[in-house]
Formats: sequence, structure tokens, C-alpha cells
Amino acid sequence: MTYAYRLEDLLSLLETKTPGPAAKLGANFRRVEDGLLSVGLKIHCLDDGNKFDQLIEGLGGSSRILEVNHFKDARASFCLVLPPVGSAALAIQLIECIEQFIGSPIFGSRHIQLQLCSPGRLSPRASALLAIAFYLGSDTLRRYTQADLQTTFQSSFHHPRGIRLVLYDAQGDFDKDFSWWNCCGVPEPQLPFTNGRTDLLIGSGSRLDVENINLVATLLVHSEYDGYWTGLGQEFSAEMEALLERHLLAGLLAAPWVRESWAQIGDDDRFFAALQELVAYAYGEFTRVKECRPLLFGTWRDVPARSPNGILEEVQRILSKYRKLIERQSKLIDQAGEPV
Repeated sequence: MTYAYRLEDLLSLLETKTPGPAAKLGANFRRVEDGLLSVGLKIHCLDDGNKFDQLIEGLGGSSRILEVNHFKDARASFCLVLPPVGSAALAIQLIECIEQFIGSPIFGSRHIQLQLCSPGRLSPRASALLAIAFYLGSDTLRRYTQADLQTTFQSSFHHPRGIRLVLYDAQGDFDKDFSWWNCCGVPEPQLPFTNGRTDLLIGSGSRLDVENINLVATLLVHSEYDGYWTGLGQEFSAEMEALLERHLLAGLLAAPWVRESWAQIGDDDRFFAALQELVAYAYGEFTRVKECRPLLFGTWRDVPARSPNGILEEVQRILSKYRKLIERQSKLIDQAGEPV
């Protein structure tokens, strides 16, 4: 991620309006929780962005802070890259401090597209699971147009990214100085990647989106890079794939959810068709559940073979299950003083 300032510089500026929260962030910003991955964020501003003027000037001005980053949403006036922090909770706190500083919401704003950056490049199939779990597990149902996913690197000669929800990084700056729980559960002082990230364009994102993406990315990255949560990551993948199979959506995993170097002509359209199928199914399930729920407490007996709660609640339960499993296992490690 390309940025020309330190997190300490940003926090010092934020302390002028949010002294308590910013100071707390400064003392803990590299703290990793429960062996989850560190989190990076990019803020794509879709309006004129004048509410960020004081923040940008305080960090050194547009020419120093913004122009160094050539990647942004194609509709955005600018993209502000935030230095990574150790956890989803810290990333949320950082956004909340910026919201207070600029006097305007970032979470849930239709003028902001958030991009969440996770260390480690996932395989194409894992990238598909990350995107699908994010969409179905969100607290916001979204519809997409291709314009929503167009970036300045869409057709870049050196780093083409296509029209995608999931993006690989462009071999830029990479902060390795975050703890990584190895296969034995022993925290290592640095991430095991020379470089390489898997990013997800959230759109008008929420706090839950940040937490869910961090959870799912951790499970999938650990399963592919032999981290401590490998076993849980493999179980999560199997459970998600079984869910998609039950809902006749398993074919979505074969779509090109992330652009690879050997991308073929028409991959953008194949991805977008898969995304639209997922969106249509989610909206259909949402409508079905609203219509069926009152009848489940009456005399109606024709209960659908699929879960009456629908795929959206099923995915939310899966995410909640694995979040609790990680928290429980982490507490056992803390109590024992060693991996279990």
C-alpha cells in the first residue's frame, strides 16, 4: 500500500479532536488479536472530498499524500490510503476517529467506497469464498453495476485488475511487522509474506463488514499458508462449499472472482454474471423469508426444503460459529500459556 506518512503522524493529527481514542490507538496499533490478520484500509471518496481537506493538509498536502497513490475507484476524486493496524477492532476505531475529525460519516456513506486489505494472496477459489462470504454475511444487501467496480487499474498495462470485487495488490509497499501465529500457535514477529495482499472492495461498508472480512480472510490465508488456524480454515471452506451446494450455487466458485495474470477475454463478464446471480439469489431468499416467516407459526405445513431462515442467516450463523471457535481457542491458549 502506497502512503507517504506514518500512522503516528495521522494519530497525532487526530488527537487534536479525539485525544482519548487516538492516543489509545497509538499505544496499541500493532496489537494482533486471537491470531487474526492485520488490516489495511483505503478510502475512495466519490464526491468532491472537501470534508477531508483539513486532514489531508495536516498530513502534508494532496501532492504528497494523494498523488503518490495511482490506484482508485474510477469515479473517485481521490483515494486515501491508511497505514495498516493489527486488528479489525483497531481499524474500526481508526475510521471512527477520522469520522469525528472530518465531522462526517464514513461507515454507511454512499459517498465513500471502502477497500479492505489483507496480507497474503489467496488462491482464486479462496478469493471466491472470501467475496461470497462477505456479500452473504453483510448487514447490508447490495446491488452492483459494473461501474461500481471499475478502477484506474482496470486495464492498466502493468497491473491490470479488471472489474472485480476481489483484487490482488500491485506489488507495492508491504508492512510485515505484525504478529503471525504459526502452525504451532507460537506468535512470530513478522508476517510470512514477502509481499502480496488480497483486497476487497466493500462499497458503502459497515463495522460488521470489516470484522467479517478480517475473520474470513484469516481463516482462508491460514489454511493456505500453514498458519495456526489452518484446521478451522479448512472446515470453514468445506462448510461454505456445502452450503453453496445445497442452494445450487456451487458453480459460482468456478467464476473468475479475482483477475489473474493469465486472464482470458470475457473474464470480466463471466465474473459479473456470477456476481449478479449471487445478488439475485440473495434478494430472492430475503423476499421468501419475509413471506414465509409469519406462516411458520400458523397452520402452514409446506415448509421449503431449504432452511426457512434463508442463505443470509445461514452464512451469518457460520461466521458467528467460527468467530466463537477462534475466541474460545485463543482463551485456552492464554490460560495454558502455550498452544493446545
